[in-house]
Amino acid sequence: MNIILMVIVGAVSGTLAARIMSGDSFGFVTNALLGIAGAVVGGALFNLLKITPGANIVKAIHNTFGVALPQNLVGMIVSATIGSVIILYAARVLRKRG
Repeated sequence: MNIILMVIVGAVSGTLAARIMSGDSFGFVTNALLGIAGAVVGGALFNLLKITPGANIVKAIHNTFGVALPQNLVGMIVSATIGSVIILYAARVLRKRG
């Protein structure tokens, strides 16, 4: 079950990062791999900064709409998306140098 959740979160966050950085999607498999790699980068970054990603988003949605979302799922998506954006940005910089 954890692997399925990891692939789904990876695909969602990879798609979000691809849309943020290039405006297009790379396909399900590439987005999922990008999101999984982004989760590693984002998780390390947030652990280093000692920040809990998604906590304020969950509070704002609950206060505004009365909807309770699981903080860990939102945090995973936020963390993996930010990590994926960092990866795509680094790839873009390296590609321009090469």
